[in-house]
Amino acid sequence: MHDSSVASRGLVLLVLMGVLGVGAGCSSSQSPGPTTKTDEPASRSGPALSLLYTTPTDSLMLHNARDERRRLLVAGATAKPPRAVSPSGRYLAFSYATADSSHLALLDLTTQQMQRVHAVGGRAVTYSLAWHPDQDRLAVGHYRPTDNGGRGPGGVRIASPDGTTRDVGCSSVREVLHWLPDGSLSARTDDTLYAVDPADCATQTSLDIRRMHFIRHASTGQQMAYIHRELEYDRDRGEYVPDSSFVLSDPGGGDAETLFGDERRARHHRWAPAAHDVALDVRVEASGHRQVVVYDGSRPTFLVAPDQTTGDQVHPRWSPSGNRLAFTLRTGSTQQAAVRMQGQTRRLGKVDGAVWGWLDDRSVVVPGPDSVRVQSLDGTTRYTHPAPETLLHAWRRSAS
Repeated sequence: MHDSSVASRGLVLLVLMGVLGVGAGCSSSQSPGPTTKTDEPASRSGPALSLLYTTPTDSLMLHNARDERRRLLVAGATAKPPRAVSPSGRYLAFSYATADSSHLALLDLTTQQMQRVHAVGGRAVTYSLAWHPDQDRLAVGHYRPTDNGGRGPGGVRIASPDGTTRDVGCSSVREVLHWLPDGSLSARTDDTLYAVDPADCATQTSLDIRRMHFIRHASTGQQMAYIHRELEYDRDRGEYVPDSSFVLSDPGGGDAETLFGDERRARHHRWAPAAHDVALDVRVEASGHRQVVVYDGSRPTFLVAPDQTTGDQVHPRWSPSGNRLAFTLRTGSTQQAAVRMQGQTRRLGKVDGAVWGWLDDRSVVVPGPDSVRVQSLDGTTRYTHPAPETLLHAWRRSAS
């Protein structure tokens, strides 16, 4: 899609999973993060920025870029994937593993204080997170993966920033996907998607999802996108062949619309903040390149016209306002962070995989092979920090 088309929609700010916010089997624990020695402050010359990351030596660290002080939150910790910022923007929910257990914690992004709200034995436990759309209440799903990749023992809990949690009472649901506008939770088993009451897990609707993969709800909760996979019989070849189509539907699976068929090989779809625009990368047959495309409810539009691309565009990341998209530009063996602006593709230096997200509408967080950088859209490097093992979050803090 041309950048002028993206910018013209004037979408409002909302935090995504993948865009920067600034984006239970065991009973809950309310113990705060450990109090440890903080590095002595250096000169106050850096930006008012905080980083939460793990180190190669398995330490969970909170870093103040203003004076380069670091605070150890948990020793012997490795990061686990789910992270989500509350609607107020104040709390970050994240999970980590220690030597023999998995943990879910809330970090107050204002006070910089952490408290653990759930812990369960076993490093392989998988968490899922869904914040209430209007309140700082968090739905937490957890399960132990089975040998065949299924969702084993676990449950669903509701957690609050004061550290209290309660069991929703689900007997089979193990994973939460979204907190829907009507107040119900979108949650799933291996084969079925449910809308359940967060008070008692009473089923309101159900949907067979055995052929639905990578299900993601729009931030509004009114739509979902997924990859539909099944074997189709090819009469010319005389055999069944795999089909993977990109589909949009309502939260219950109704009004399904196939946007791209198998030949496009749709990947990495992400919803815009507070809107029904979805960005993804697809294969363009004429060039063989992958390109970022945006669907706004009427028609799909390429971020860059197919005849103007010279490389692959993958892993789109919406800015907080939804007016811009960052992506990874692959040319040969080189990967660079990029943003499309004013009819040009602005390159922001090497990236290791995907752009992490946005600090604000004019600053992109770029994990490189040797460092993590905050890049302005004019190409200026605003801050550099040695590459952590895993960057969990980056956010602006008070300049005082």
